Amino acid sequence: MTLLTPSNDVLDLKKAIKRIHLINYTSDNVPFLQREGALAVHELATDYARSGTLHNKNLLALVLVRLHDLQVRDFAMGITSEANIETLWSLWRSVLAIAPVHFVAPVATLFSATSYEKGEMKLAAYALDQALEDDSKYPMAKLLRRVYAAGWPQASFRQMREELHPKVCASLGVSLDI
Repeated sequence: MTLLTPSNDVLDLKKAIKRIHLINYTSDNVPFLQREGALAVHELATDYARSGTLHNKNLLALVLVRLHDLQVRDFAMGITSEANIETLWSLWRSVLAIAPVHFVAPVATLFSATSYEKGEMKLAAYALDQALEDDSKYPMAKLLRRVYAAGWPQASFRQMREELHPKVCASLGVSLDI
């Protein structure tokens, strides 16, 4: 019998996550950490758009840790546009495929939202299942489940997201789009 072991990339990612996650920040640093997270999301998305790969494991680890902050996750959701939805859908799908346990829910909701906007309803629902399997109380997964069940048109969801994004950016002190 052969034991399966994680690849070196996944091990490197887990080590990077542990380093970042264990840093003891004071609550005074929350705005800095949120801004750092938003800038990391932007950099990861930009790098992925150029290369189509997740080559910077430290950046990926930083994004995975910071996506636990609702402001950072909402920033990541807000950068989706008609011009980049395919790239971001592919990015979140790639990140979801390698996200370790306890880091899945935020990424799964991002993948779900982009899938929903693309009209991929079954994928959107499946991603929510993954989010809730990782964190059964994850609020955004529960909210998206209600949105999908209510039959919200993708255009209405997109409009709501586009209206909220400038407010999220203002609260983070960033004005970045991809």
